[in-house]
Amino acid sequence: MKIFSLGVDQLTNNEIKLTGFTVIAQHVLPEPEHAGGHLLMVTSEQVPVQDLNELRTRYPNSLILYIYQHKGVRSYQAVHMKCESLGVFFMPPRSTSAAIIDKLRYMLEDECKESSNLVGFFGSGPGIGCTSIAKLFARRIAASGLRVILLGLDLYDPGYDRRTAVSLDKLRPRITGKMLHNEDFDGWVKQEGYIYLPGNFDYLSAQDYQEEEMEYLLARAGSSADVVIADFGSIPESAAWYVGMQKSALRMMVTHPRHEYRLQPLMELAGHMDLQPQDFQWIVNRSNVEEVTSPKNLALRFGSELLLELPYYPSFPENLPLGKKELQQVDSKVHALLVSLGLALEVRKKGIFL
Repeated sequence: MKIFSLGVDQLTNNEIKLTGFTVIAQHVLPEPEHAGGHLLMVTSEQVPVQDLNELRTRYPNSLILYIYQHKGVRSYQAVHMKCESLGVFFMPPRSTSAAIIDKLRYMLEDECKESSNLVGFFGSGPGIGCTSIAKLFARRIAASGLRVILLGLDLYDPGYDRRTAVSLDKLRPRITGKMLHNEDFDGWVKQEGYIYLPGNFDYLSAQDYQEEEMEYLLARAGSSADVVIADFGSIPESAAWYVGMQKSALRMMVTHPRHEYRLQPLMELAGHMDLQPQDFQWIVNRSNVEEVTSPKNLALRFGSELLLELPYYPSFPENLPLGKKELQQVDSKVHALLVSLGLALEVRKKGIFL
């Protein structure tokens, strides 16, 4: 099947070609008889939303992928709904070339997908403890003998209380120039068995980061570590957050029952990226704080799995002072995580796989 591409940049077209698809770049829409039985990929810059009905009518025998390019968290739900009603596949703003390729594979029923060793941590609100829990998992995974890199990719909070010789903003010129080497990672902060890159201290530049930069950093870190843990923070409107949602093999949502009102729009936003509630593991932090509903009931309502409940510590230090019981629970979940990534063997105990 051919892919007729209109409005998509040449770099993305080339990357799609490299995965084995036949891409024909267009300057104008192809004739319907030529595109019949093939896939038409168009952007909102070339085909305005108001012309979608006409596009669907004109190409009744073609698969259509509509790439919406107007950025903004709240601006495209209605467009996605319109595409669904017309039988048109939808890609949200900030979609990377890798995400587009995955969508094409899904549309064409190609199950070949590249593996990932990225575990993404996302918060349901600032201060929920996303960074602390990401560090907890990095520490426990490193304790198993694996090489772990932790990336601070909350572009609005560095996740570290002091300036360091290396951080995301200081490293950005090398990321933009695609000049990272394996030996560079060894110069990052060493913290309790894992390698750590503190995040962006220059918060005024948060919106300047590009999706391609984040993809490159994640790919280079992934090739230099057994497991990459990334703290993507709680603010969706950043290039890192969007790429993390698209690229993570496992997605951890750090939340609390009091954040139910935050979780609803976050899950809706994830849905526009073809992610379902079951694609998230929930970690309820400060679970012993008085709450209206229980963590289990909250997860059940949204359809996500409750992975872990962690208690509240009044001083809330960076290294959570977990007791023996909590550490055993964390280590059990860490082992299951490593099994899912193919980095540990299933252990049979009393007839049950753990």
